[in-house]
Amino acid sequence: MAKDYYKTLDVPRGSDEKEIKSAYRRLARKYHPDVNPNDPAAEAKFKEVSEAYEVLGDPEKRKLYDQFGSNWEAAQKFGANFGNGGGHMGDFEFHMGGGGSPFESLFEQIMHNFSGGGRVDLGDYSFEPRDIEKEIEVSLEEVDRGTKRTLTYQTTDAVRTRDRITTVPGTKKVEVTIPKGIQDGKKLRVPGKGHAGANGKAGDLYVVVHWARHEKFTPKGENLEVEVPVTYLQAALGGEVRVPTLRGSVAMRIPAGTQSGQTFRLAGQGLARLGGGVSDLYARVKVTVPKTLSTEQRRLLEQLAALEQVPA
Repeated sequence: MAKDYYKTLDVPRGSDEKEIKSAYRRLARKYHPDVNPNDPAAEAKFKEVSEAYEVLGDPEKRKLYDQFGSNWEAAQKFGANFGNGGGHMGDFEFHMGGGGSPFESLFEQIMHNFSGGGRVDLGDYSFEPRDIEKEIEVSLEEVDRGTKRTLTYQTTDAVRTRDRITTVPGTKKVEVTIPKGIQDGKKLRVPGKGHAGANGKAGDLYVVVHWARHEKFTPKGENLEVEVPVTYLQAALGGEVRVPTLRGSVAMRIPAGTQSGQTFRLAGQGLARLGGGVSDLYARVKVTVPKTLSTEQRRLLEQLAALEQVPA
């Protein structure tokens, strides 16, 4: 699979040198082995980031990469051994595979024109449609009912003129429908909204949806959990309490002797499912104690403590 150095550094293709350097420094600090000791995944990521910056941070290498993608090094070698007008292939090696890639076609045309003295236009093979990936956060309320988001983002589109192909920056504005019950990390595809290629077609836009943190509810798989404060008297005697949900609140009865941390399941009160229905809500009891007591409350509690022989 071809490496996308812009994706590795999490920058758009049209970024300037300052933006690329800033992105590299941020990611290098994040994944540096000194910060993540004994973490092979972080070390591998650090190497990927360093490799990407080695290319994108060098204007000449970046120019070749933008034109030839993952074949930029082959193009660099070819230019050193062939592009100076001498017609000598030197020690350049070109390994042909069986996939019929654009670069293989380029090589065939070069050989044809080399023998016949024709002109070689390298640009015709370097601008293909490319996908774009964006990440968004949605609240649990939006997940529960479904929503729409308008994304505005930059593209780098190929434009064919009379004798060459160039790239131009562009801006796309797309409304994305977020279906009810979408899963955390789900990727949505919007066809034809990526970078445009020289053939007039565009890649796709992929939108990765993440659930935003909620002040009340914690996802537990497809279900939700919520903390419910219960007074010590309610916990001791039992009774009815109100439990918040994404759509309001519901009544829940708790038995006498309920303990702090005890969990109760409320079926169908959780989060909408993508295929229909609603998941469950788990109410976790938190027994609360008043910070201040009236004189009468203290007298009654002291009587209770005496009956239970609780030391003062």
